[in-house]
Amino acid sequence: MKFFNWQDYIDRELLTQFEDDSGIVVSYSTYASNDELGDRLALAGVPRRGNRAATSFDLIVPSENLFRRLSDQDRLQQFDQSVVTEELLANLAPEFRTLAVDPGNRYGVPWATGSTGIGYDTKVFTEPPSWEVFLDTSQAGKLSLLDEKREAFAAAQFSLGIDPNTTDPAEIDAATERLVEMSDNARFDSGTYLDNLIDGSLVAAQAFSSDIVQAQRENPDLAFVIPEAGGSRWIDLLCIPTDAPNPDGANAFVAFLLDPAIAAQNAGAVGADPGNAPAREQVRADVISNPAAFPPAEVVDRLVFLEDLGDDEELLNTAWKRVRG
Repeated sequence: MKFFNWQDYIDRELLTQFEDDSGIVVSYSTYASNDELGDRLALAGVPRRGNRAATSFDLIVPSENLFRRLSDQDRLQQFDQSVVTEELLANLAPEFRTLAVDPGNRYGVPWATGSTGIGYDTKVFTEPPSWEVFLDTSQAGKLSLLDEKREAFAAAQFSLGIDPNTTDPAEIDAATERLVEMSDNARFDSGTYLDNLIDGSLVAAQAFSSDIVQAQRENPDLAFVIPEAGGSRWIDLLCIPTDAPNPDGANAFVAFLLDPAIAAQNAGAVGADPGNAPAREQVRADVISNPAAFPPAEVVDRLVFLEDLGDDEELLNTAWKRVRG
């Protein structure tokens, strides 16, 4: 079973446990952004040299906005309800049983939910930084933004007071200019920023909350903030592509993850809310008590889901090329 997941996003012991319990061998590989996942899925559908059949993945973990796009394009298959049963799905917290992108969880099961804000070194910043930190020339070279189109643009849009789901060309132009200005001080990095925050070569980074929870275990001087201007919220969902070679194995793993004890163990390792109600009661205490993983209501109120923009996504694609080119 080919499982394609975000980096630093699983308790590896669970892969061994699943293989031992099921007899299903897992081929595990990772990506660093939704953009990379989308590109890899597109390549998976391209016929190979010598007329070899294209191969896809059996299990993937897109964030909510990419999940919606894949669903709208009929690129996901329903779970086998004899395996991913209603009894197992009932473990999910009520708010995850009625997701607008997938009511009833027929195509997606939450792997984890969290937020995107700023991870920073408290020895450098006595007060939590705002999104304007990426304009701070005194910290040039010690800052990073996520190398993911929607998240990077959200940093610029929040700093300007612009809705990160805007499709207004003028607002996208303004955000593009702001992002170019930020990139004079900050590099784009989704793959190595976690290690660089830990070792101190970065002092602030646009970051996923789960990454900072993990990083704090090695560097307790790190903290995480959702600025007053806002941050993005995400739900990552286990799902099965329509062309999955081994959907039986994928369904078996989804059922495995829905077990509260398994979900709790994984959530503790990755530092995130599993979206599984009984599992939340079993997640390790240092994660439950960490506001990066389980933010208070006043922080949740500042979070915005990044929506799939449909055909208007092309506006951002063009703008992203300007930023990265």
